[in-house]
Amino acid sequence: MRAYAPFFEWFDKGRKELGVVEELIISLNSGGQREFWGPQLFRPDPPDCICFNSAGERVAIEVVEAVCERAARLNAQGQLVFRMWRSGEFRSHIAALLDEKDQKTYHGGPYAEIITCVFTDEPAVTSDYVAAELQHVFGPFKQLTGGFVLRSYDPGAQSYPVLPLKVADDA
Repeated sequence: MRAYAPFFEWFDKGRKELGVVEELIISLNSGGQREFWGPQLFRPDPPDCICFNSAGERVAIEVVEAVCERAARLNAQGQLVFRMWRSGEFRSHIAALLDEKDQKTYHGGPYAEIITCVFTDEPAVTSDYVAAELQHVFGPFKQLTGGFVLRSYDPGAQSYPVLPLKVADDA
């Protein structure tokens, strides 16, 4: 298992993706932001998972981690470091991840929505920092219709903080 930002790490990639989506759905449903249900892995991916929205329509969900690969690599080599993200860097990182997800060929469609769940356990990435970074409008996209950033469990809030991504069609 990875030593850096390991909260969402699982030994199985599919279980990790489904676990992230399950926590996303619980957080969204309990916060009244959106209603999704019935998450399941989808093979062959993409999408990583599918679920249903409040209208009973199929929704494709792509899961991607926002993590500093260099910090993860250095920690794996025994150096205890973490990334201090500057203003705009996390936003740029997310934009690149979303662009990559938008280029994929999604199997099993059509889908009412194609959303991306960007999850992170970066130690210096707080909810306030993410909220400030997400003031940006992402896109436009050819396929993605929305997305969310899911942070690791916050004991104070007793939940997984989730923040919506603003995509060009939502603006």
